[in-house]
Amino acid sequence: MSSFSTKREQALEACNKVINGIEDGTITVSASLLLCKKIARLVNDLEGQEWLGYEYGGYPRGANGYILHDAWQIGASHGRSYQSEDKEGKRSTVIFTEICGELESSIESDKNAINNYTTQGYSVSGELALLATDRMTLRVAQGTNDLRQSINTAERRLSILKSQYYDYAVRWQIELQFGSTAKSVFEEYQERVDGYYSQLPTTTLQKLNAIEDLLEDGNPERYAQVLTSCRRLWSETAKTLFVEILPNYSGNTYKTKSGREIDISGDHDNNKLSAVIETLQAKAAHNTLVGSETIYLVDWMEQINNRQNDGVHHDITREQAMQCIIHTYIALGDILSLRAEVEKEQAQAT
Repeated sequence: MSSFSTKREQALEACNKVINGIEDGTITVSASLLLCKKIARLVNDLEGQEWLGYEYGGYPRGANGYILHDAWQIGASHGRSYQSEDKEGKRSTVIFTEICGELESSIESDKNAINNYTTQGYSVSGELALLATDRMTLRVAQGTNDLRQSINTAERRLSILKSQYYDYAVRWQIELQFGSTAKSVFEEYQERVDGYYSQLPTTTLQKLNAIEDLLEDGNPERYAQVLTSCRRLWSETAKTLFVEILPNYSGNTYKTKSGREIDISGDHDNNKLSAVIETLQAKAAHNTLVGSETIYLVDWMEQINNRQNDGVHHDITREQAMQCIIHTYIALGDILSLRAEVEKEQAQAT
């Protein structure tokens, strides 16, 4: 298993621990924060790492004692903001800066302290006994109320942070699970399609290897060559399939199902492939979307080709080169799959 796959599995495991732990009440907020930091590191979430770093170590302050602006914005965007009112009645948006560990300690200590406020065992005598008792009772009540208010505030803020960490874990759990599902689906598709590719002529398969070498080279100037190689693979496959599917066709044009005449002479390979697809779809038992996928790929590749012809080779990115490879692989793979399906149906009919 690759390092990338291992990290994704570890991240998904951490997500599940946070989610189940918070739902079951078996994990502290501080522990869930540390697991979220682990998730951010494993999935290389730089924004998450910055936010969770502040959540763990505190929000940094400038020389004037105020929270740094960027850090303040991050805290506010993750549930820490609230409206505050000064003595003159002016309201402003502020953030609370206590980290979850501080809030948990504050709640525990306040709950212990509240038990110390009691009049039990207290006694006085004399003319001022009643007044002293009233004052003591009032102070105990005030102290108890202050502690309860402090506990409520801390618990409310801790709940906000707990919710933020929970949501973070859920978001990444969904993304990681979807990625794993997509990976499994594509691996199954790749295993099936690779068998069809292996039946192509050796010269065509060599173009596949050339594309891989160009991408792994890491040289940005080679990315434009990836697109050129994809077009050559496309053209080579079109010629091969046309001769195979329409072996006795001698005309220079092909009449489509809609009645339109398309030129299939010379290097009009896209039209040749369109003729191949329409012929196969007419023989297939089920309708397919192969034609639509091909039109999309041809249009996409032509747009990139026009940019290259305008002399902007350096604008071709690795991401675009990868997209070209993936689209070409899938589109040609679907055509080859369609051919295999037709051949299977014909074999069963005889």
